Amino acid sequence: MSRDEKQAESDYGQLMDCLMRERDRFATESDFHAFALESVRRFIADLRSLDIELMMRPRYLNDPPSRRDVSN
Repeated sequence: MSRDEKQAESDYGQLMDCLMRERDRFATESDFHAFALESVRRFIADLRSLDIELMMRPRYLNDPPSRRDVSN
């Protein structure tokens, strides 16, 4: 991991930091991206139990992760 990547990680909030700690479990960035996306979807659903509403843009709700460039 480069110094810039380490610096970027230190700027993340607590929730993103939790996701980033899981990054090494995945063989590719695409696999990690799919994991992160599913984690965010589940988190949004969990927040609803606390009466907190968040919404993802439709593109991320409908497109399978393999159809998107991980840099988006």
